[in-house]
Amino acid sequence: MTKPAALLLLLTISTVLAQSGPSMNQGEKQETASPMNAFSGLGKDRPADAKTEITATKEANFDKAASVAEFIGQVIVRDPQFTLTCDRLKVTLSKTGKGIEVAEATGNVVIIQENTGKSDQTSKAIGRSEFATYTPASGEVTLKGWPSVQQGMNNQVASEQSTVMVLNRNGKSRTVGPSKTVIVDTKEAGAVK
Repeated sequence: MTKPAALLLLLTISTVLAQSGPSMNQGEKQETASPMNAFSGLGKDRPADAKTEITATKEANFDKAASVAEFIGQVIVRDPQFTLTCDRLKVTLSKTGKGIEVAEATGNVVIIQENTGKSDQTSKAIGRSEFATYTPASGEVTLKGWPSVQQGMNNQVASEQSTVMVLNRNGKSRTVGPSKTVIVDTKEAGAVK
């Protein structure tokens, strides 16, 4: 792919992701206290000037007729509210051409989201899996293939490869299949409320 074509592709995808990609309004504060709502900022309204950058080391392909963009090789997605890394990313645009229908990440998927809570403390949520799907219409991120979610010292880890974790932008989550959840109480012993 030539440099102008690659730049055009990046601008096209950036515009589409800016219209419907996962993020929060600037200045919006979100409290995330457990792995159950770690990625609740995904899918919130975005500022008009938000930009998403996608890089790939091997290929970047765009099929206008099929409304599909695919990125291959150490893919990195940098958004104002999250970072995603994976081996392959496939983005299917909506039939109207405005926004994303679905984004599918494959291979060594890591999603990192940082949120600022009510006390202005920043918390980091990290999701890992072999496959991840983001559906903007539902606001759900589905993790498959040994999924795990970590926020601070709190962790939820699949006990079997077939376990599926679904995280929703409204702070709800569900895990289908065996998993282990560890929640660490960080309050000081004997503290009075």
